[in-house]
Amino acid sequence: MVAMLTAGYLGPATVGLGAVGLLIAGHSLGLLWLFVILLALLLLQIRNFYGFVLVVGCAAVLILVSWYLPAAMQSGLAYVLTWTLLLAAPKPVIELIKQRRGGRTPHSDVDQLALLTHVPASVWAAGFLVINCAGLVLGAVLLLPALAELGQTVAEQLSAAYALPA
Repeated sequence: MVAMLTAGYLGPATVGLGAVGLLIAGHSLGLLWLFVILLALLLLQIRNFYGFVLVVGCAAVLILVSWYLPAAMQSGLAYVLTWTLLLAAPKPVIELIKQRRGGRTPHSDVDQLALLTHVPASVWAAGFLVINCAGLVLGAVLLLPALAELGQTVAEQLSAAYALPA
């Protein structure tokens, strides 16, 4: 039960750091396919038609990108998705903390965790925030050098593709 209650708050940062590892190892195409697999698994949890269409559409875009775009563009998309995970990770925790301060969530996940573990809910919320922010900082430190190299590669490919004949 504890793992289930913590997964939603720590999942994006954890997946983001895993994606960082794959990008640093040079497996951006593999990362895109991993996202396709994760989207396929997400289909098992979708309960409405709009969600189904959205997930299938995202998976289709990832498949098309992996088949038709050059490697540098595939890497660029993999970096964007990774940064999205890392940057978005702290947001739900911040919203949870704001709601708890306003007294609007007396039975939130951290309150349930407090009942299960006898650790105060505020400690759980603060821990989630620290872990998510640490994941963001670690991911940024690891990705920024590789991102500069990717930017140079993309710029070279774009300039070669759109070079005017002399």
